[in-house]
Amino acid sequence: MKATNTVKPRRYDDVAVLFCDIVSFTSYCDRNPPEKVVAHLQELVKHFEELAITYSIQKIKTIGDAFMAVAGLLEKVENPVYNCVLLGRDMIKATVRVEPCWRVRVGIHRGPVIAGIIGDRQYLFDVWGDTVNTAQRVEQKAHENGVFVSKAAWETIRDICPGTSAGLIELKGKGKIEIYDVSAQD
Repeated sequence: MKATNTVKPRRYDDVAVLFCDIVSFTSYCDRNPPEKVVAHLQELVKHFEELAITYSIQKIKTIGDAFMAVAGLLEKVENPVYNCVLLGRDMIKATVRVEPCWRVRVGIHRGPVIAGIIGDRQYLFDVWGDTVNTAQRVEQKAHENGVFVSKAAWETIRDICPGTSAGLIELKGKGKIEIYDVSAQD
């Protein structure tokens, strides 16, 4: 990037995408001073970043109160979805230990993504595609303090991870797809 001021975008075929969103964050912001909100969010995101490294998962960005990360993109891992499930479970544990003890929802999907860097002033490495959109929509259907995966993600972990079908769930722009609750520990 330093030499050419660009990075060639790439397609990655089998990446797990994780979204973790804080439940009722907006109402928390409305009731608390900004210094307190940012301090608590910073502390939690710091824990999330440390946990992500433990599971060879790369944080892509925070989007408001949502944490977006990927496995299997820049670092090869045996089972990207399973690493994301383990991270999601640990994120829930971290959330209840860090003030103000928020609740989160975690959603995971796997598939192809396009990755690259955008921006001229503030560079941002990012990922795009249907896999990203689906992961976010799975997260939106997860229970509080739950880790949910799409059927495509479930297919890669069903022999190594307990889970139960949440049924066919309507996802915006996707129709009905089966999602699984993998919140229970192994």
